[in-house]
Amino acid sequence: MQNNKFKQLYEHCQTLSPKVKRNQIIDKAVELSGQPVRVVLTSLDTNVLRGFFISASNTEHPLVRENGRNVVVLAKGLNECWDRFINVKEVMHLLDSADEVADSAEKFESLLNEWASPALDSPDTVAVSDAIGIWKALACFCPEANRLEFETLLAKGQIDHYGIALRLKIPKLYVPTLFRPEFKGIVEMLIQR
Repeated sequence: MQNNKFKQLYEHCQTLSPKVKRNQIIDKAVELSGQPVRVVLTSLDTNVLRGFFISASNTEHPLVRENGRNVVVLAKGLNECWDRFINVKEVMHLLDSADEVADSAEKFESLLNEWASPALDSPDTVAVSDAIGIWKALACFCPEANRLEFETLLAKGQIDHYGIALRLKIPKLYVPTLFRPEFKGIVEMLIQR
């Protein structure tokens, strides 16, 4: 239990309007977790991985030793939407419980092998944590009132997924997730964890 830190972050984000700035989310997550984070850009094969989180508890990792804090590693050259989304998704790990943190090579390897899509039914805790980060990031980037407004406009044919992605400045790939029937229930579950 993280003492409802995500709930506090989520409530903060409900006061914001799209395009929600990434630093509005990140600064609040850092404040709530009490853990600083640094972003490092590097070359990554974006067909495999766009970014990852290294916990400050992984004191053996060179980037943690160099920066003395949690590190979000992002692939160089991501477009604005992917850069924003991956950065915030990885920062959500600041709110993870101790058993959800990928703080070893084995857990990270497991993450790479298991993670595929935003689902909460994986038996792998690390993969679940990463998928949860996607749901949390979406909930923060798209306040519920705006999500409902987009849903209405979508149903009327007045906007499409690409138009929503442009308004939110998130990858179009994740826009349909906002309108999955279980979206609100999953967010409620995450708030209550």
